Amino acid sequence: MAFNIVLPIVRKSNKYDIVKLVEWKAKEGDQVNKGDVILVVESEKASHEIEAEASGLLHILVQEGQKAMVNTKVGVIAESKEELATL
Repeated sequence: MAFNIVLPIVRKSNKYDIVKLVEWKAKEGDQVNKGDVILVVESEKASHEIEAEASGLLHILVQEGQKAMVNTKVGVIAESKEELATL
């Protein structure tokens, strides 16, 4: 089952804040492990590292440099290549 990567409410922000996706630490299709830093985001006040909450293959929905509201799905971690191909 795929696991959604959702932008969390970052420290000193609220549920309506918009953050900038600064850098994906892995590329599309790369294997990531639970606990790996996979994304760096930037709020008005600071940068924050987002860790993978599951292991699997990364599918990116929102690209670096774009902005998104917190609680937005920005990527997916698929369990297999077959599942990744369906995303």
